[in-house]
Amino acid sequence: MAMLMKYFEYEVPSIQLYYSSKLKDLDKLNEILWGIEEEGIPCEVFSKEELLSSEELSHMAACKSRLAVGIGIDDSEKITLTFNKLKEEEPLFIASLKDESNTLRDLGANAGRLVKGIAFK
Repeated sequence: MAMLMKYFEYEVPSIQLYYSSKLKDLDKLNEILWGIEEEGIPCEVFSKEELLSSEELSHMAACKSRLAVGIGIDDSEKITLTFNKLKEEEPLFIASLKDESNTLRDLGANAGRLVKGIAFK
């Protein structure tokens, strides 16, 4: 029976969000997640120990995502949103956790809209 159950397990296609484990205050991260949720797209969030730039984190996330969309947040609170077909050093959107809540929510919504293939906010 265990083999049969394993056969039916699958990974839900989702946007991947990677953030630096060095970030102290993650409250504003919710704004990004709410923006993604508004578009009805699943998102998985992972803390990363490596000292990587937001561009590197978002590119890694996009490559891991079955939806090809990734968000990275580095220890300086810089946020990047990218698609796996873009160059690592040329992300689609750049923001900061210090930005206004509506900017962060729009970034999340735009991640969802990228998946859907509709116009950005």
